[in-house]
Amino acid sequence: MSASTSSPTPTTDPDGVKGAFANHGEVSLWYQRFEGATGSTPLLLINGLGSPSVAYQKGFIDELTAAGFDVVRFDNRDLGRSTRITTGTANDPGYRLSDMALDAVAVLDAVGWDQAVVFGQSMGGMIAQQLAIDHPGRVSALVSLMSSTGNRTVGHPSESAKAGLMAVPPSDREGWIASRVETEQYWASPDLWDPVWVAAKGAAMFDHGVDPKGTARQYRAVVASPMRDEALANVTVPTLVIHGSADALIDPSGGRHTAACIPGARYVEIDGMGHDLPPALWARLARETATLVD
Repeated sequence: MSASTSSPTPTTDPDGVKGAFANHGEVSLWYQRFEGATGSTPLLLINGLGSPSVAYQKGFIDELTAAGFDVVRFDNRDLGRSTRITTGTANDPGYRLSDMALDAVAVLDAVGWDQAVVFGQSMGGMIAQQLAIDHPGRVSALVSLMSSTGNRTVGHPSESAKAGLMAVPPSDREGWIASRVETEQYWASPDLWDPVWVAAKGAAMFDHGVDPKGTARQYRAVVASPMRDEALANVTVPTLVIHGSADALIDPSGGRHTAACIPGARYVEIDGMGHDLPPALWARLARETATLVD
């Protein structure tokens, strides 16, 4: 594998928090730490497909710190300020979810955390699951949000959501944000979808660093990675699986199946939630996560 650090480098850190880099071989992962009160529980946020770290918005992080967590968010490889992968083929990016789990380990090492609650959304949930499978000693508890196990018989998208996911957005800022607003409504929480909020979040994501080619490589890594059903049976840490009843991108069967594969996992299905993180749900998600360490 060869890599490139051609990702954008904005002059100011988003949300006013200084960032740093963690290294995994040739890959550098940009991260930020939002420190909670003394004695707070370490929590690592892992992002979904095509989403740089700022997709976990500061307001949500504030809810998590208020709930007793010390929070780190980072850019997955191929997005944001992290390394772009420059090899691979049209069908194979040259890495798998297991490699992205090692990226997360590198971030934990850089922060100085032996363990953390690992919270992953969508593809990030898949990476979090893989991290718990491959490196169980680094995970104190697991939150898999709007995700699945790689089992192709569950978690299917609607046709409109699938089309929106696969659409290649314009490369200019205004066009990219407009495309984000248009496509996100296909899988958003129906009663909470707000185009103004989506546009503002999209602007932050674009400015921090999006990359359609990188997103495509991440997608191929997901597809090429093995199903985790059997391996998840060996996960013994406290686990919370959260899914939305209105998720049109990974339908709720994906979350239910994930919970069924992990011994003792608690499943929470939030009525009306889609495949997004609208502000109205931030406090609820933080409270649910806090139950893992109460």
